[in-house]
Amino acid sequence: MRKADLTRDKLLDAASVAFCTLGYSNASLRAIAKAADVDVALISRYFGGKLGLFRAALESAFEWDEILDAARDPIEVAIAKYADAGTEAHQVSAIRMIVMNASDPEVGDLLRGVLREKLIDPLQERMGGRQAASQLAMFAAVVLGASIVRQTLKLPGMAGVPDAEYADQLRYLINAAISFDGPDA
Repeated sequence: MRKADLTRDKLLDAASVAFCTLGYSNASLRAIAKAADVDVALISRYFGGKLGLFRAALESAFEWDEILDAARDPIEVAIAKYADAGTEAHQVSAIRMIVMNASDPEVGDLLRGVLREKLIDPLQERMGGRQAASQLAMFAAVVLGASIVRQTLKLPGMAGVPDAEYADQLRYLINAAISFDGPDA
């Protein structure tokens, strides 16, 4: 791998951590460059600035090809990704990116647009049917909500339970959400 590619990857990794833990507005370019052990000017060179760096981190966070794979069950993919609370993937993830940045006035609309383009619209098309939008919205609400309850609020009953038990809880909640059959959406 070329040095330029390694530098770009280091910046993207450091930015992903910063945007998932601090949010866009609180993440500093100097701190990101320091964490990547590179000169801050390289952010402009490779990404055009903070917004370009955020966009790249966002694209990376929402790159979730396995959930869009028709041969795989999206429920089991989500459970596998989020049931192991100790994984690095859980700490820097689409969920954390959403939670930390969706309400940011500078990047909230961008985040929602990339989320729809990369995950929501393809999953809705894959699901099909008259209730696909409602079921997918509830699927997202369950995964986001359960993650917040376990990782952020650390509520007993979800936090601290073995990963296999949490996987069963998540599976139950997701199945309930996607079995919704209300009025046409």
